[in-house]
Amino acid sequence: MSVAFNSDVDLTVGIAFNSDPFATSQSFTDVSAYVREFGIDRGRQHDLSDYQTGTASVLLNNADDRFNPLNTSSPYYGKISPFRQIKISAEYSGTDTVLFRGFITAYPESFGGQGADSSVRVSCVDAFKIFNLNTIGARGWKLGTSGFSNLGQSTRLGYNDIQELSSARMSRLLDAFGWSSTDRAISTGDLQVKAGQSLDTNLLTALKDVESAEQGQFYMSADGKATFRDRNYKRTQQFNSQATFGNGVGELPFSDVITTLDDSRILNIISVTRDGGTEQTLTDSDSIALYGSRENSLSGTLNVTDADALSIAEQRLTQFKDTSSRIEGLIVNPLSNTSLWNQVLIRELGDKITIKIPTPVSTTMEFGVHIDRISHTVSAINQTWTWQIRTSAGSEVGSWVLGSSRLGQETNLAW
Repeated sequence: MSVAFNSDVDLTVGIAFNSDPFATSQSFTDVSAYVREFGIDRGRQHDLSDYQTGTASVLLNNADDRFNPLNTSSPYYGKISPFRQIKISAEYSGTDTVLFRGFITAYPESFGGQGADSSVRVSCVDAFKIFNLNTIGARGWKLGTSGFSNLGQSTRLGYNDIQELSSARMSRLLDAFGWSSTDRAISTGDLQVKAGQSLDTNLLTALKDVESAEQGQFYMSADGKATFRDRNYKRTQQFNSQATFGNGVGELPFSDVITTLDDSRILNIISVTRDGGTEQTLTDSDSIALYGSRENSLSGTLNVTDADALSIAEQRLTQFKDTSSRIEGLIVNPLSNTSLWNQVLIRELGDKITIKIPTPVSTTMEFGVHIDRISHTVSAINQTWTWQIRTSAGSEVGSWVLGSSRLGQETNLAW
């Protein structure tokens, strides 16, 4: 059963010792009573980088040697092995929220005080690593080959794609792998992708190629769902801010915030070439005059038409031709205010929030941003919890809000 982190929050950590790693239904064994600390890190560094494999680390008390795979008296003997699923959850105000779900890769033991103490730091990853270890056709049906399971169980009919929406291709690739439909969240794409992804293509690469052709976002959510958001998601479904952090009335307090103004994300010469197409290039002369030439190119994309490739170039140029002050990171201590738990526990990658920063000269800087990276650092023993996020510019970058900003300056017509 879960254990109390403090009077407000209960923690639950479960390991699926008795379940096949890829079974649709998982039976989790509660090891919460042995948790000393854990850390979670998910997302990407910024909006020009790829989403990375999410990771977690859980330090378990091993004083009774139960997590030692060589201990024949352990209740888990014979069941401690890599790629068992793990789930980290927190309950606040009657609502249980999954903070991380993934797979265990290692159980490194440490024996402090020459064996007087023992702990195991369980290393975990999300499904991106699983996808990266397979090709598109890795789990297809291989007739007459020993060692493969029956059709319709752990294996599927071979992969065969067609020209289709990016979201349909995402689903097709996940279906080919046998990833459960209940463990995915796919929004409807805007652009078509061409047929012909090879069975020998690395599965994660194939999924990211579709993400690139759509210029959307693909990542694993906190609760382990393969999540695909279309290129317009930030300007439509996540246009409204989900929370406001600041020191004003009704605003949520933060411990620290880091802002920066630099040239690291300026792009003003964009070229996109689809597979079999003609290079589409756009430039912004004003940006070049201010910052010098900053080139960026995408080649061999899965887009169907040159017009779609040009649309991608327009999108990237609109987003990155200028620079301004931005939020590099926000640090929150939820123990300082119980209202923070409803943010720290539920916010997801891509969510939009507002951050208001008071300055020493009694002014306030306001930023509308999207969450790019989420980290939790938690000590169950010392009862400390730090939530840290990295962000990128808000959704106003790509659209024109009448009466809000100046067309062609702070905002632009949608691509």
